[in-house]
Amino acid sequence: MTSRKPFAEMSSDEIRLWIQQTREELQRKIQRERVYLDRRAAQGIHTLTDDTYEADLLLEADLLMLLDELEASL
Repeated sequence: MTSRKPFAEMSSDEIRLWIQQTREELQRKIQRERVYLDRRAAQGIHTLTDDTYEADLLLEADLLMLLDELEASL
């Protein structure tokens, strides 16, 4: 993902595109983490790092909802 210009300088179409691209990237990240955690669980492995990833998944789900809200408000 590339850096973006400030929202105040973006058109509505540019913001929508950024939201869509960010959502897709975040969904791929969530999927990678879920596959990783599921594989480790199937192997009977669990560490504090796994707990951190689980907490990250909750944060990422919240960020996805925020992106949806932002897009709906445009």
